[in-house]
Amino acid sequence: MKSALLLLCLLACACAPASGPSILPGNATTGLGFLPAEAEKGTLFKYYQAKAPSKWLNNWAANLDLTGVSWNDTRTATLISPSHVVMAAHYARPSDVAVMFHDKKGNPYERYITAVKTLNTGDIAVGRLNLPLPPEVKWYRMASAGDATVGRPVITSDQTSTLSVHRIGSINGPVVFLDHIPGLNPVYQRNLVVGDSGHPSFLLKNGQLVLLETHTTGGPGAGPFYGDPTVQASVRAAMAELGN
Repeated sequence: MKSALLLLCLLACACAPASGPSILPGNATTGLGFLPAEAEKGTLFKYYQAKAPSKWLNNWAANLDLTGVSWNDTRTATLISPSHVVMAAHYARPSDVAVMFHDKKGNPYERYITAVKTLNTGDIAVGRLNLPLPPEVKWYRMASAGDATVGRPVITSDQTSTLSVHRIGSINGPVVFLDHIPGLNPVYQRNLVVGDSGHPSFLLKNGQLVLLETHTTGGPGAGPFYGDPTVQASVRAAMAELGN
């Protein structure tokens, strides 16, 4: 009996969520004040239904507006205007698959991509939706070059509808590379895998999310740098060509 109880205890501990402080000894990164004192996974939904009401989870991630990201398919689409989305060009949402969004109350909005422009600058496809989204669904401004300083925390997302916290590792022209933050609780770290392509990463600026990149590679993440002037010009030209 004692052996059985010990085994149950060990299994319970193994399945328990990560605990302990968010910020560990040795952390020298600033700008992490949005995290709770005790580490907590950045799961976004209590429950999710693609074409029905869903419920956002009440945790630290609930303070961030992720309504402008379409979570119903791993080929993610992120709003950059009420009528336009960006995606990974190599993993774009097809026109016959709904692009679902949920507002902060969990109400669903169904849209479809009617036209796509693939850019020559980076792994980016810009899509036009069949109808614009209402103000209840957030669209994201692109980060500015001055916002993206090496070492700045980055809020990144993945196909599990979970937020992680990485940092800017380096920027090479139109590409930004992320890395993990030393001294941050591992619950906030993820190595991106197949199926995470196109999911967005953001900077937190004045309490608002601004778009930094959409994933092209795995590991801590890397992708087109939306703060690069050439990338921004290409995205805006595609939006103008596609129209509203």
